[in-house]
Amino acid sequence: MRRTVRVLYNSFERGWKEKTVYPLDRRGRFNLDEAAAELELDEAYVASLYKPLHYTYSMKGQRYPAEQGRTSRPGSLAASRDRMFPLYRRNYKLDRELRVLDHRRISTA
Repeated sequence: MRRTVRVLYNSFERGWKEKTVYPLDRRGRFNLDEAAAELELDEAYVASLYKPLHYTYSMKGQRYPAEQGRTSRPGSLAASRDRMFPLYRRNYKLDRELRVLDHRRISTA
């Protein structure tokens, strides 16, 4: 606990860019594209694993009131969820590949 507080205090003291990253730093970041290439997986799939599933796939999940979008009103246009929150845009192609069963790809033979 004390070490964590000291590291946080030190990072506030100097600029955050000069903060040294220790080999056992649990808060370190890694590149998702490099990890996907190393594991030979699709980049979009690996990126979807680090977000709540209902952001990427067509499934039920909690939506905040601001995330709902709104219909057009006098003097203002409609605002869809995908336009207001582009980082949470659903990937329907990935959803079809991974979640929806296609009868052409499944055989009983």
